[in-house]
Amino acid sequence: MGNITFGNKYFIFSKFSSIPKTSKIEQDRANLAKEHEDFIAFENSQELKDFYVLEKYLSSKEHSNLMSSIETGKKGEQEKKNRYESQKKSKKFKDYFRFKESQKMKNYNDFVESKELKDYEELENLVTSNEFASNKKSLEEQKAVEDQKEKEYNGQKKSKSFKTYFKFKDSAKLKEFNSIVGSKELKEFEELEKFINSDEFKQKENAADPKEFKNTEEGRKQQEYKNLKKSRNIKFYYKFGESAKYKSYLEFEKSEGLKDFYKLQDYINSDEFKEKKIKAEKELNEINAKLKDYGQKKKSKQFKDFYKFQNSQKFKDFRTFEKSKELADYLELEKYLASDEHKELLISLEKKEKTENDKKKQYEEFKNSKKYKWYLELKDSDKFDELKKWEIAFEDNFDSDKLNKEKWMTRYFWGDKLINDAYALETDTAFPTDGKNIEISNNILKIVTRKEKTNGKVWKQPFGFIPHDFDYTTGLVSTAKHHRQKYGKIEAKIKVNYAKPVNYNFWMTSEKNLPHVDILKLKKKKSKIDMAHHTGNITDKKGPDTVKAEFSGLDVSQDYFIYTLEWQKNKLTWKINDVVVNEQTQGIPQEEMYLVFSSSITGKVDGSSLPASMEIDWVRCYKEV
Repeated sequence: MGNITFGNKYFIFSKFSSIPKTSKIEQDRANLAKEHEDFIAFENSQELKDFYVLEKYLSSKEHSNLMSSIETGKKGEQEKKNRYESQKKSKKFKDYFRFKESQKMKNYNDFVESKELKDYEELENLVTSNEFASNKKSLEEQKAVEDQKEKEYNGQKKSKSFKTYFKFKDSAKLKEFNSIVGSKELKEFEELEKFINSDEFKQKENAADPKEFKNTEEGRKQQEYKNLKKSRNIKFYYKFGESAKYKSYLEFEKSEGLKDFYKLQDYINSDEFKEKKIKAEKELNEINAKLKDYGQKKKSKQFKDFYKFQNSQKFKDFRTFEKSKELADYLELEKYLASDEHKELLISLEKKEKTENDKKKQYEEFKNSKKYKWYLELKDSDKFDELKKWEIAFEDNFDSDKLNKEKWMTRYFWGDKLINDAYALETDTAFPTDGKNIEISNNILKIVTRKEKTNGKVWKQPFGFIPHDFDYTTGLVSTAKHHRQKYGKIEAKIKVNYAKPVNYNFWMTSEKNLPHVDILKLKKKKSKIDMAHHTGNITDKKGPDTVKAEFSGLDVSQDYFIYTLEWQKNKLTWKINDVVVNEQTQGIPQEEMYLVFSSSITGKVDGSSLPASMEIDWVRCYKEV
């Protein structure tokens, strides 16, 4: 037989005096989980992110620069307004606007805008312009030139030489002379004269007999020539043509003076001359009329008074100030202060300031909110350390009406592995059926122990698995094929419907059955819980080394309790409803183990107290983070 060491004994002197109610534990856990969930949700919330962004922004240079620019902007706009109001109240500006609004100034402005003044100024600009004077002078010179030409023409026309010339030109004798010029008679005479005077004629005349010559062609032409020479027309033609008057006439007719006269006469009689003369006279008349009109208006009282006012010192001072940069700046400022730009800037600055103040307000409200204070209080506390320490590795809440075969098996591991069947241990009186004694309803798994006959296999040394008849049945569930772990926290919420001598077991074991830890083991008494861990080698004849502890005084059939094993490398801790009921630091398992929930009968039983059951609400396995 192996070594058996008894650990501490825990006693509960009155029911529930030291172990808190399961409902309270679960409520506390739920509250803590909910609070942690709320904490995590808040920690990851956009609301908190926005707060930190806002906090960073409010302490940033960007924010301080913006607030500074808003303050500078508002101050600048107020300074502009103050400067404007100060100038508006000053004597200089009051005098200026008083003069500007005076009746004299209004009359002046009305007249300035009048058509009458506009016409006068246009007339003045015209008649005083170099162009106007130049045009007047040009027209006068042009008229003088044309008048001179006409005078010259009339003078020549009346001179003795031109009178004699035109009298001779229009005489009957010249007309008669001109009628002979080109006549057939003169042409015949000139041809005969040319022939008579030719060498050919003279040779023939000298060579011929005078008497015979008369009858020749030449003689007849000579006689005809003599007859024509005696004619009145021929005699008149040559006499007139040789006269001194005719020669003087011809000489004058070829003169440059006569040519110039005819040119001048053509020009004087031309439309061009007439149009030029008329146009020049008309334009000169218009110019003189404008000069006269300008002179009359300039001397009128209306214009004298107007220009007297315009040339007054007060008006000049007014105009000087009106053109000053000081007034321009004032009017520009006045225009700006009444502008949408100014109004929109003020609105924008107010809006920006309000936005920034709203951000500050929002920041302060959040900072002083219960929620944020709650968060800060929890942030650096150890309240959630236990929650954060663990993460779920395996879980079943039995929320299906059937057992989840992906999580559980209903046989001992080695029976499944070696014979693919259920079997009982040699000391068992009840046979653990392959799931028939497992019930799930209302999210509760029950392992039911009944009085009923069945047959099955039993493990018996040295024969192995042999058939056997049983009068009782029971069941088990195991995670052997689906979940094993080394270290961590293992817990289950269990209620025992106790019936003696049924054993109720919540335990863990390894691949080779050792090490083995009893988390909950009920045998002879429903108020006495055995807790143990077994190590060694199952084939060792002396048996396993066992460290045991007992917890007494708690009637586990009265309620559900949460049974917990915390498994660390150097320590095992048993808890009931989060109250430590056992601790061991010797022979701590260092290999993976799986969970088993089982019921068994190992002593004598009359069966009258059956059926009995172990109810499991949930199972959870955690690994340390």
